[in-house]
Amino acid sequence: MIVEHLDTLADAIVRDPERCGGKPSLAGTRTGVHDVVCYARHYGGDLERVRDEALPHLTLAQIRIAMDWYRDHEQEIDEILQRRKERYERGLAAANAAR
Repeated sequence: MIVEHLDTLADAIVRDPERCGGKPSLAGTRTGVHDVVCYARHYGGDLERVRDEALPHLTLAQIRIAMDWYRDHEQEIDEILQRRKERYERGLAAANAAR
């Protein structure tokens, strides 16, 4: 499915328990909105760089759609990113403790 052909932002973002654990993702992909947001933050909001360096399988339009959706659902996505960060830090601490 090519996102540019979708009529609404709601059609472009899906929740499927078989993809991304049911977290919001871009239709027709396995890329979560939270992944796009994370890369956008990492690259200082440069969406072309996100596409070129991190998510080349997406179109710039798909990346913009994910960012637009995020603006309306910031709390949900920020909570997903916070949980991921906490899991990473716990794993890192456990690895360091095992040394």
